Amino acid sequence: MEASIPSYPQELIVDPSTHISHLESVEMSLRQIKQKKMGKLQKIYHGIQVMHILIAAFVLAMTLMWAGNFQALQSIENSQTTYLPISTLQKVSEPPNLAVDKVRSQKNQSPYSYAWVLGAIHEDKWSYKGFLWDIIISANLFRKQGSTADFWIFIRLSPGSKLDDLPPEDRRLLEAAGINIKLLDKPEKESFAQLVFDKFLTINMTDYKRVMFLDGDLIPLVNLDYIFHLSDPDHTETPTLIKPNLITASWREPCNTGMFMVEPSVEAFAKYNDAVSKHREKAKKLPYPHFDYTEGWGRNFVEHGETWRSAKQNRAKRWRFHASHSDQGLMFYWSKYLIQDVTIVIGNIVENWKRGPDVDPVKESEVEDLFAPHQGKPLVHQFSCDQANTKKDEVHIKDRWRCFPPINGIAHFMGKEKPWKQARDDSSMANNLLTRSYRYKAAKNLWFMELQEINTKYRMGIDLENWNNIYPELMKNDTLGTMAMLIDRADALSLNK
Repeated sequence: MEASIPSYPQELIVDPSTHISHLESVEMSLRQIKQKKMGKLQKIYHGIQVMHILIAAFVLAMTLMWAGNFQALQSIENSQTTYLPISTLQKVSEPPNLAVDKVRSQKNQSPYSYAWVLGAIHEDKWSYKGFLWDIIISANLFRKQGSTADFWIFIRLSPGSKLDDLPPEDRRLLEAAGINIKLLDKPEKESFAQLVFDKFLTINMTDYKRVMFLDGDLIPLVNLDYIFHLSDPDHTETPTLIKPNLITASWREPCNTGMFMVEPSVEAFAKYNDAVSKHREKAKKLPYPHFDYTEGWGRNFVEHGETWRSAKQNRAKRWRFHASHSDQGLMFYWSKYLIQDVTIVIGNIVENWKRGPDVDPVKESEVEDLFAPHQGKPLVHQFSCDQANTKKDEVHIKDRWRCFPPINGIAHFMGKEKPWKQARDDSSMANNLLTRSYRYKAAKNLWFMELQEINTKYRMGIDLENWNNIYPELMKNDTLGTMAMLIDRADALSLNK
């Protein structure tokens, strides 16, 4: 940042040539004036000198003050809070509050917040743009459906980027959408496996009673604030039916981190840090892929006579599920076995877990369809969930777990289903928005309709008329891939340091 030369009003600038000419004129006049007025004119002359000195002093003071402010601004811009890279988790005894400096300045802070993570941001690459637009669409949908929660996003620039901050247009859009930004340090090496650990920074947002994390490739189909309310005894308008932490199972996984809710606290974040530190030390002693599928993140199910459940499985005993070695395994372990105060959603089954007398978690309750009376109607249906369970629909039976709240309250465009990678069909969007419930059809149409709305609302300049010829090709590749790869595990956990 280069200093610009400040401009001052012309009347405050002293011209030396004008000053000399003015003095000569005064001296000539003095010789023509009678002796009796000499004393008076000398006083006037001295007054003029004093006035010029005062003006010069004022100009000098303004210059010094401007220079001081400029240096202060530089200091503010160059200073950046150091946040927790994964490699230093074990060194921290009391983690800093990641949200405190900016959140406390807000007058109308909510006790709840939604949070997203966005990485691999590079000024010369388009791959992250679809996620950015999806997050802005999500914020827009939340507000239109009545959400009063705050919005936060954790940002990481790509290590190859020459920028020290978000591209200005990206920052403008996020701020226009009411999303608070927390810029994290550039990683030494970026990967999907590294980025997903940033999800756990939500546990440290201790200015909030609840924080719900959402992946950057899903959109809300209902106002999810009701989940905050069902977990909060202070929200007297609704009953307290669930725990302050919530995870959801998917088809083969006991925990899917596309959406989860946490109760932030220093103690909870310290338990996360400790779990990662202990796991890292054990992983260093293991051969590739540095993961024990029996012990997992610290719980041997067989030794404890336990099993875990997913939408498909009822009695699984090993850490063999998608991303068990990464964020999904860690979140399952942290919430159920370390915090032991969690609600687990498995299709229409809702389990509440608490700490037992022998320091192991025990199931407090199991209820079916707990969320249904409290969730609004989704904007669109998916996976034929609005149709009768006829023989025609049996081909989709493995997706039936998606038809129950709160899962049917989001559209999660996983893998190749991301709308920004696909063609846009103008003719079908409005007419089939509510009727094309096969898989993601209606949800994708909704996504494009919302993109059109925010494109106009925020003057984004997206050429929607020529979308099919421009954007799918620009965003067809993901810089970080689509999953946490085992080959990146050593770098993500800093096993070689």
